[in-house]
Amino acid sequence: MFGAFAVFYLFLGGAGAGAIAACSLIDLLAVKQPFGTSSYGPGPSVRPLGRIVDYGFLAGFVALAVGIVSLLLDLGRIDRALALFLSPTMSVMTLGSYALAALGVLGAALVLVRFMYLPFVKRSVVVALEAIAVAVALVVMLYTGLLLQSVGGVAFWASPLVPALFVLSSASSGIALLFAVSFFVECDRACVRVLRVLVCADAAAIVLEAVCAACFVVLAGQSGHFGVQESFAILTQGELALVWWLGFAACGLAAPLVVEVVGIRGRVDLHAALAVSAVLVLIGAFCLRYGMVEAGVHRDLVLEPAMEETIDLTEGLS
Repeated sequence: MFGAFAVFYLFLGGAGAGAIAACSLIDLLAVKQPFGTSSYGPGPSVRPLGRIVDYGFLAGFVALAVGIVSLLLDLGRIDRALALFLSPTMSVMTLGSYALAALGVLGAALVLVRFMYLPFVKRSVVVALEAIAVAVALVVMLYTGLLLQSVGGVAFWASPLVPALFVLSSASSGIALLFAVSFFVECDRACVRVLRVLVCADAAAIVLEAVCAACFVVLAGQSGHFGVQESFAILTQGELALVWWLGFAACGLAAPLVVEVVGIRGRVDLHAALAVSAVLVLIGAFCLRYGMVEAGVHRDLVLEPAMEETIDLTEGLS
């Protein structure tokens, strides 16, 4: 149902969309990079915050592009992907496919105007592209979770908390890409102020993600559905327990939250703290998706009690 390439898509597609949305919002609200004849010329911005946004767009686009390629490789046949566009239907997959394609085009355009001198592209055009990119990126971030939730036959993924988890994780992963980029930029005061705001936003996303994850685990553990119970046991107590508790909960939630709090209070170098936090968040985001997919897909086929009784009765009559 879902292979390794699909897991990479869920991870990279969400992180790329989160980074493009974050960079667009920062440029719209803080940087306000000039374009067209008023721009400085080819290449990335001179201002530190502008450089973070420029390279953040590039990192987000690359992650999204690799994620799209991973999804195509998971499908195995290009004609299956083309069928979604040539013969569209009202489905989550169709909506997500169009959103992915649109965000890929928007991301490429936003990277292009930042690294090449295009005098015919005015600031107003870029503002419109960024505003649309934020909306489309949110759809893509939501789609990575809806793709699992909409799969029939896997009750473990049917919870509305799955899309919520993936949206929050994608937002945090996108910010993490900006933290990673900022490590290579010498920041001024304006840059540090924005990074502190991003730390607060990321901390809020991590806390909400932890709450959603806790609710998801509790509800799955209390479910009366036999399949959900089996997946729950594998994820929290079985072969995926290390991935879930150490990789996701500890490495992806608790550790980066502590590192960011220590960094924003000035007890360690902020650049170093954010770089460490970025690595931890991205590892946790991958573990979240890997654990969720593997727990739902790779589960031993065990007959429910009612079905076993029916088979026993049939054999007895025979």
